[in-house]
Order: sequence, then C-alpha cells, then structure tokens
Amino acid sequence: MNRVVVRSSDGQQQTLTAGQSLIFGRPGGGADLLLGGDVHLSRHHGLIEAQEAGWHLTNVSAVNPLFVDTLEGSLIPLRPGGRWIADRTTVTVGTATMVHQERPLVVSCTAVPAPDPAVRRDLPPLTGEPTRPVAGVVLAEDAQYFLTAVLLCGPWLRDPLRLRRLPAAAEIGAEVATLTGMAASAATFTELERYVVTDLKALKQKMLDARVFTERPVSLGMLAAALIGHGLVTPAHLQRIPEQAREWRYRWKARLTGEGPAETSGDGGEGRGR
Repeated sequence: MNRVVVRSSDGQQQTLTAGQSLIFGRPGGGADLLLGGDVHLSRHHGLIEAQEAGWHLTNVSAVNPLFVDTLEGSLIPLRPGGRWIADRTTVTVGTATMVHQERPLVVSCTAVPAPDPAVRRDLPPLTGEPTRPVAGVVLAEDAQYFLTAVLLCGPWLRDPLRLRRLPAAAEIGAEVATLTGMAASAATFTELERYVVTDLKALKQKMLDARVFTERPVSLGMLAAALIGHGLVTPAHLQRIPEQAREWRYRWKARLTGEGPAETSGDGGEGRGR
C-alpha cells in the first residue's frame, strides 16, 4: 500500500493513500491545495491520484503545462491533458514559474503496511454511529446536517476531477425539498435555505474546531474538499440517499414544523433539533 505526501514551499502538506486524490491550483477555484502568486497556475491545474503501486499526475489545465523534475537531471514537460505515471519515488512538480523560482511541489511516495483485513470497512447504518476520520472530526450520520454535507459534496463525488460547480445553499434546499417530497412553496424554499446555511456554518465550525482549517473564511470548496478528503462523506453515502429518503423526510419535516422528538447527537451531545 502507498502513502503519497504532497508538500508545498509555503509549508502546506497533504497525505494520500490508494484511491485518494487532490487537485492543486490557484485560489478562487476550490482546489484542495491552494497555491498563490503564479500567473501560470490555473484554478484547477494538476490532479494527483494515489494508486496501489504508485501515483498518477494529470495536467487538468486547459492552457499551461506542468513540469516534472525527477531529481535525476530530467525535466519532463506535461502539456494540458497529459498524464505522468510514477512509482514509489520523490519528484518535484510545478509550472514554469514554480520551477524558475525554485518553489515547486515536492511529491514523495513510500510503501506503508497494508491494513488488517479483519478491520471492518463497510459503512454503519444511519443509526447515529459517527464517522471517525483521521482528522479527528466526528459527524453523526443521522443528523440533518449530514444530508446537507452529502448534497454539497455530490457534484465532486460524481466527478473525481472536481470540475463540476458546487451547489449553493438555495440549490441544496431545493434538492432537500425534492428528496423529502415537501410542498414546493416559496416559504418552504426560504426556510430550507435558511436551515442549509445553518448546517454549512456548523460543518465549517467543526472543521475549525478540529484545526482542519486554521483561518477564516472557509469557502464551500474548502469545506467539500475536507469532507471528502478526510472520508467524512463518500460516494457510498451518496448512493444510500434514496434508501434513506423516508428517514430524511421525517427529520426535515419535523425540523420545519418544530414537531417530533428532540434529538441529541452522537458526537458529543450537541442538539440537532433546531
């Protein structure tokens, strides 16, 4: 099994294991790793994907090339749409500016022990059992904010390149209305949007409390990237939404009407009824 570590010249570091990926680019595009001060850097420029036996680099920019320095005297140009496959090694990656200014990304890949096959990997049912990612953030899967998190991340869960636009709070609220079969009135949509905004604030605060982010403001792109990157929201959660429609319908209707039992969360006793 591989561990791929990506380090930037300004001290940022992200670690990927097989099946995980990240996109780097300049601020403003919701990339996982934000790099500033480079006119040759696109908002979504490079995609790094960790594999079982190495890692892949794809230039997803439509305009500018990337350069891979193998640290053995070879500088490999990677034009838009190009892909480079690496084994377990260390290289530097960057645009022409990053290479010239000697501040490229350093990407290293090492082998790590395989996980114990006896460890349970299937997701728990939506009964309040929390997810517990490496970041130390805990989200209860039966909380209303969890549906908001899954719907926010939906476009990027469906598109690993993360080129799709993330939905705004009003669009998430409309999706909740469709999922739960609520009356499509202006008042309902306004109320749903208000609750989605509250959920997004709560999710951002959880990430700040766990020091996943250390500075504000936290954009929707940053939040979605963290939720996906730390395994809090996965494609499996997205696929299970139709199966749980009845449960979400009950919870969100109770939330709007103020009816139904008060809830206590599985992540420290924080109330979920609003």
